[in-house]
Formats: sequence, structure tokens, C-alpha cells
Amino acid sequence: MEGKILQYTGNANRFLWYFLIPSLIIFYFSYIFWSDKNYVNKPVYEAIKNKQQALKNLDRIDGVILGGSNAWWGISAESLSLYSDMTWANLAIPAEGYTDENYESFLVDTLSLTMRQDVSIVVYSASTLVRNDFIKRKRVNTNLYGKNQISYKPQRSLASNIKDLMGFTGYRPYPVENKYGDFGFADYPCGTFEANPHNPREYLNENQLLAWTSEQLERISSLFPNATIFIYVPNGFNDQIIEKNNDLREALIIKLEDLLAIRESNGEGMVHLLSQEPYQSSDLMCADNWHANNQGRAWHTEELHKLIDHQLQLNK
Repeated sequence: MEGKILQYTGNANRFLWYFLIPSLIIFYFSYIFWSDKNYVNKPVYEAIKNKQQALKNLDRIDGVILGGSNAWWGISAESLSLYSDMTWANLAIPAEGYTDENYESFLVDTLSLTMRQDVSIVVYSASTLVRNDFIKRKRVNTNLYGKNQISYKPQRSLASNIKDLMGFTGYRPYPVENKYGDFGFADYPCGTFEANPHNPREYLNENQLLAWTSEQLERISSLFPNATIFIYVPNGFNDQIIEKNNDLREALIIKLEDLLAIRESNGEGMVHLLSQEPYQSSDLMCADNWHANNQGRAWHTEELHKLIDHQLQLNK
């Protein structure tokens, strides 16, 4: 009896070590390679491709909006074009391309050198200033379309892919509204606003601000050599946030003003600093406290136009 038990245990151990574990290892690494080959972040991929296609309908671009989803949702290039005698383009994309290098590549691929040389105003709504992700963006291994570099982790879980195959999940596209590259709210119902009071506002610390300012202004000046640059500090709806950290925002703006003044005194050109006022009501937000809805975009764009116009009048 004891011998049969030992024989059974030995067979089970051999099955475990010589078949089951190697099979699981082979399956896991095969899934990683399959996931990497087949994964597409469809909402981001299609948003970028559709935006690039839409902007081809503009013969000339005078002003551009740069930034991430806050700027894409919250600023209308079409409205800025109507407010002025300029043609504006919204070049903001999700997560600002995930890295600065990705975003620069997107801008170069989207606008020819001639078109970029014709741009006279750049408004950069810099999400890094209000998210403190300067170092994170340097360490990220994600491409422009939201796909991670291959690693020991798959792009998506096996359960998520099985749900897709069974038709239990889908994706929500980020539509492009017009030839100016604006976000298409008509095809994107915002849903009910949900407050997140325990998510504090974070701001780029002073130790990183100098490096960020230098890098970004060098990049923008190189891409748009004839443009007047506006650094725009974005905002959201803050009423329900417990840690608003308004003192940190004020300190950031003061320090940034000093850095831009030093840059100008060194003959590196004038850069204007603008600060967005917070949204005054959750009725202006698209489900969260960071992204505007259509009404919020209208209010925000009008306020931005006034800020730009006022600054340009001062410098005449």
C-alpha cells in the first residue's frame, strides 16, 4: 500500500514538474508575445489618426493648441478661429502622447515644416505643471498610441481578451468634431458627474520646474520657430476637492514667472504665462473634475481668447 502511494506521488510530481509547469510557462510567454503583437489601444489610436486626417483639410494654420486631454476636451480651435482672424488647430491628444518624444513625433508627422513655420501663436496647456509627472514621463515605455513596450507583463489581462472575444466589452471612441481637430461631444455622451474629493491637486515642484521649462521651450521653439509662445497653466473643477493646494499653484506660477523673466533678460525671447481660472460648476464638466463638457469648453475657450487678446494688446 505504501509503495503504491509513493508511486502515485512520484507520478504526480513528474506530471507537475515535467508537464504542467513547463506548459504554463510556455503558455504565459506565448500569450505575452501574442498580446504584444495584437494589442491596439483603439480609442487613442483612432483619435490620433482621425485628428491627423481632419487637420489635412486646413490649408494654413496660424495658431495651435498643445497639450493633453484637458486641452482637447476643454478648448475649441474652431471657436478661437471665429473669435479672431486666425485659423487655429487643436493638436492636443490623450496623455500628451505619453512622453515628450512621442508628442514631438506626432507634431512633426502631423504638420509639415512649412506649416509649422507659418504658426504665429502656440498655446501650450501643460498638464505636467498640474500633475507633477515630469519624471514619470521620462521613464514611461509607452508609444504614442498607448501601447507599452513588451515586458514580462502582457498588454492586457487574459480575462479582458476573453471578454472581448465573447462580446462582453467594447471601446468608447474619442471622436473628432471638425477640421480644426476639436473633440466631438455630439458623439460622446458625458454621463453623470462623479466627484473625487480625495484626489488632491498636485503641482510640479520647484526643483524640476527649471529643467521642465528649459526642455519644453527649446522643443516648442524648434518646432514652431516663428511663434509667440503662451504657457497656459490648466485647471479643473475644484470645489469638491479636499486638498486644493492653491498655495502650491500660486508658488508654481510665481516661480515660473521668475524663470521666464530670466530667460527674456538673457535674450532668449519673451514667453507669456497664462493661468486658467477653475471651472465654476460641475455642470460644465464631462463626468469628472478635470475634463470639460461642451458647455464648459465654450466658457473656457472664450476666457482663453480674452486672456490671449489682452496679453497681445499689452505687447503692441
